[in-house]
Amino acid sequence: MARSSAANPNRGGAGLPSASAAGRSALRPYSGAGPVRTPLPEASRPAEPVPIWLAVLLAISCQARRNGENHAVRWDWVSGRALYTNVGRDAEDIEPLGVSLLGGHTMAVYWTPGETTYTVEVYRRKELCA
Repeated sequence: MARSSAANPNRGGAGLPSASAAGRSALRPYSGAGPVRTPLPEASRPAEPVPIWLAVLLAISCQARRNGENHAVRWDWVSGRALYTNVGRDAEDIEPLGVSLLGGHTMAVYWTPGETTYTVEVYRRKELCA
C-alpha cells in the first residue's frame, strides 16, 4: 500500500450544469442553429448527502491518461472513501492528483478531519482480497 497526501481541495473546477438546466435544454426542439447540448453522464454518487470534500473531488473532474488518451475518473463511494480502479493492463496517470496507477490497482481517496489535504492510498489487487 502506498500512501501520500495530494490534491489541495482549494483547487476549483467548473461544475456540471444543474439537472434542471440540462432538462430544459433537452425539451427544446433542435432548430439547426446554435449549440447542441448533450447531457453528460453522471459519476457514481452516493445516495446520502455528499461530504464537502467529495463534492470538491467530483467538481475537479479527475482525468486518467493512458497511452496518450484521457478518460474521466468515475468514483465509487465505499465506507467514506472515493475509490477508482484501473481496470486496464497499462498504467494510468490520474490528474490533477498526480498519482500513477498500475493496471488492476485501486486508488482510495479520503479526507481526515483536521487535515489540510486529501489522503490517497493505492492498493494492489491482492491487497483488496481478504
